[in-house]
Amino acid sequence: MDFALRCNNLKCRTPLNQRAVVTTCSHIFCSTCSQTLGLDAPPTAHRICPACETSLPNPDDVVTTQLNPTEDYKTSVLSGFNPSTIVECAGRGLAFWSYQSTQEM
Repeated sequence: MDFALRCNNLKCRTPLNQRAVVTTCSHIFCSTCSQTLGLDAPPTAHRICPACETSLPNPDDVVTTQLNPTEDYKTSVLSGFNPSTIVECAGRGLAFWSYQSTQEM
């Protein structure tokens, strides 16, 4: 796939290759913008998505992720989950990519 994720901060748009901060509202930011825009604040603070202004009150609403995980991580991350949970996670991941690719058009 030739598509590359980019920081969703319109003033940045840095290509994302290694680490990124993702939100439950399907936005992604570079680490620098995440800090500058307040996404690295504790969940007890009032976090807002800078791209869509969605409130992000829960701890897992904003997470830092490795965009190129190791083979060991890929092997273990979904181990133990039932198949329906795995399919649900895969569907959400594909929906994220679909949404991000439409934002680039």
